[in-house]
Amino acid sequence: MLKLIRIKLFYILALIVCSSTSTQILGQETETSPWSRFGMGLAIPTLSSPQLMMGGVSAPILDGYVINPDQPASAAGSVTTLLQTSLHGTNANMTEGDSTATVNSGSLGSISLVVKKPGGKTAYMMGITPYSAKGYSVSRSFNDSLNNNIGNIVETYSGAGGTAKSYLGISHGFKVKKWIPAGKLDSVLVASRALFLGAQVSMLFGEVTSTGRLDIEDLTYLDNRTSTSMRHRSVGGLFGAQAYQLLWAKYDENRNFKGSATLYVGATYSPGSSLYTDYEKSVENVQLLSSIETVIDTASYINELDAEGRIPAKFSAGGALVYEHANGSRFLISGEYMQEDWASISDSFDINILDGDATWAKASRTSLGVTVVPGSGGASYKAGFALDAYPVAYNGSQLSGWRASAGMTIPLEGSRSTSRLHFGVEMGHRGLDSENGTVLEGTLEESLLKIQVGVTLAPFFKNLWLTPKLYD
Repeated sequence: MLKLIRIKLFYILALIVCSSTSTQILGQETETSPWSRFGMGLAIPTLSSPQLMMGGVSAPILDGYVINPDQPASAAGSVTTLLQTSLHGTNANMTEGDSTATVNSGSLGSISLVVKKPGGKTAYMMGITPYSAKGYSVSRSFNDSLNNNIGNIVETYSGAGGTAKSYLGISHGFKVKKWIPAGKLDSVLVASRALFLGAQVSMLFGEVTSTGRLDIEDLTYLDNRTSTSMRHRSVGGLFGAQAYQLLWAKYDENRNFKGSATLYVGATYSPGSSLYTDYEKSVENVQLLSSIETVIDTASYINELDAEGRIPAKFSAGGALVYEHANGSRFLISGEYMQEDWASISDSFDINILDGDATWAKASRTSLGVTVVPGSGGASYKAGFALDAYPVAYNGSQLSGWRASAGMTIPLEGSRSTSRLHFGVEMGHRGLDSENGTVLEGTLEESLLKIQVGVTLAPFFKNLWLTPKLYD
């Protein structure tokens, strides 16, 4: 039996290692926004379907049938070993003044694994998730008739790459039980409160590149090319806590469940960490010779290894209220607030990784989410809303946006397990905020439509992984 367990875990770990490579490649196309040209690229909400469908609420959510990568304490509440991943597609409509563009992209989401013995109190979790991404390509053309009558000029800016975060964590649960009256003469022993604690250690890694070109149609002038490459790495941690308190529960005289209400609370904290960057930047004068771009001379070249910076501390906190009925129906309403103050560490970088006229800002997210389960053993329906403030400000105005999401989770029919399928859709808007809360006129605005398909796999119900046989 132990040998069989080792073989199964070996194949799961091999899958994680193999998939991590594809996550790094596909995750780099997650953001095609021109706003991703600043810093490490735009920060990506954790691409985990069960949480995205609820506006990103994760800190207080304890669902034993899915994985919650952003809350390390939640693993101890899993019913068994779980493997989870998803696919995401994005349609982005961009508008700036009279110019419009539409971009479609897709990516692989987070890959997460929880290893837990059914009925156990301790669980282990590991995985990899996209953290930030660059994927823009913009250009503009104009005629310069003032400076020596240079003529037509084309400016082109492009970027690619991204960063990902791999993590390994552990969590443990503590439960307290009490007797609930069932009629006048009987009672039922139930779990009335619980506390779950968890911790993760993570490694952030990846490379982002950007290129700016100045092409002059007049061949008597040299063109200019500026190329930048940044390879980032950072070791960090994440601590989480979740708790629930049974507010009330009702049973009839036959000890049949009639209904209950439960309060959930949760919080996470990630301390600040050092960010190391291998930075390379070259400014070159180039010319097309026989349709081949040839470097004529190098105006400047910078190559700095292990340039130091900081990733700021991050915290989130939230709560949820759950009502359950005797027919198996369930209603959950939840809320969460997250904050990460990049402005507080703006002076800690050896190099300027932001570039341009951008400055660091305080990032935050306010999320609301609901889940409705009409009856036992069926689908669950989710919806959410989030207000996002990104860690970038441009010309004094912070990049912000909103997202509205909805979706459903259904049991994987025929699997004879607790496996789940997830289908979700999200729409939103992103742009620079003015002082009165509206989008600045004449600046880049983005309307986003995203779809997602995810799966959470659990073992066949007879495969009691990590549980020794009672007999041979």
